[in-house]
Amino acid sequence: MIAVLLITALFVFISIYFFLRAEKLQHSILLLKRETAKAQKENQILSKSMGLMAGNTEDFAKSRLKLLLNKKKDQKTSDELALIKILIDNYSIIFKECLMKKGKLHTITRKYCSAQGSEAYKEFFDKIIKNNSKIQRLWNSNNLIGFVCLVEALLVQYEEQLQDNAVAETSSTTT
Repeated sequence: MIAVLLITALFVFISIYFFLRAEKLQHSILLLKRETAKAQKENQILSKSMGLMAGNTEDFAKSRLKLLLNKKKDQKTSDELALIKILIDNYSIIFKECLMKKGKLHTITRKYCSAQGSEAYKEFFDKIIKNNSKIQRLWNSNNLIGFVCLVEALLVQYEEQLQDNAVAETSSTTT
């Protein structure tokens, strides 16, 4: 009889222990679900923000490129700007691809250059990337930051080049 009471008491204590343990685990799961929902909401907000930032930066880069294309320039510069235009026209797509996975800059740029013609990527690489070590270093980073800095550096380079040409042309006409 005592053995049955001891076994019953042991069973009751074990049941109470597991019941309290289950309640504690259920509470922990509820907290984790709340944290997960909060993290997903923050992730969604950050994704939308990055998309907006990419769109705004693309618009800004396109307007700067448009100003460059409207300025008086030689044929070589016009050809190079046409190659850069491919990169800037697909800015937000390349931005998102680079954001999703490192090492996608080269492949996605090749894809969009190839859509313009079979030799467009080779021309882009030979005429734009190989000419400047800073540009080449940014290109070789093959990531999102490298892409954003590459576009900025290219725009600045051609803005300075066209400004220098305008100054040289102005000084030659005044003398």
